[in-house]
Amino acid sequence: MGAVQRPGLLWSQTSGSHTPAPQRAGGTLEQRTLASLDDITEAAAVVNCSGMGAALLAADPELRPIQGQHVVVENPGITEFFSEDTGYSPELVCTYPHGDTIVLGGTAIEDEYLAEAVEPAARGVVDRNAAIDPRLAKARVIEHRVGQRPTRPEVRVEADHRRAGTPVIHNYGHGGAGVTLSWGCAGEVATLLAVQSEE
Repeated sequence: MGAVQRPGLLWSQTSGSHTPAPQRAGGTLEQRTLASLDDITEAAAVVNCSGMGAALLAADPELRPIQGQHVVVENPGITEFFSEDTGYSPELVCTYPHGDTIVLGGTAIEDEYLAEAVEPAARGVVDRNAAIDPRLAKARVIEHRVGQRPTRPEVRVEADHRRAGTPVIHNYGHGGAGVTLSWGCAGEVATLLAVQSEE
């Protein structure tokens, strides 16, 4: 059973243009492997949005994964979003229509690093959502999406300095609310960067 993981930054990097967003704003985008944020010495500032990688890069013992699994099926005609408050249950119930497809959620398994779809969990996702809307019971499965939600007791959006004096703005630990919190956190990061540039 295969799982699809989507590059979360693709849209923000391109935003409809062939030039990535950092370059359009006069910055640079560099991709490389780091063992520590102290390995970065030539940058004016660093924004650490490394998700689960922050456990190592920022030496953050409070960061842990909550594994999520979604099932994408053909949309049988559903046009409204639905999300049930399941409390602390790892078995979520939500539908997110996207035109011809619909994303069914899902799971929230604490401290699970597995990035592969699990068939009993996928069946449970479909069954729980089909109990809300029976049209989903026979919908053709298109793909499975599995990933870790980087979670900590509090989202970390704060300024820090590394050994070489490079200012670092941390922005991670959003759990399953990354998209929801993205605009507010990005604004706070911009404010912290402005303060750092004045120092």
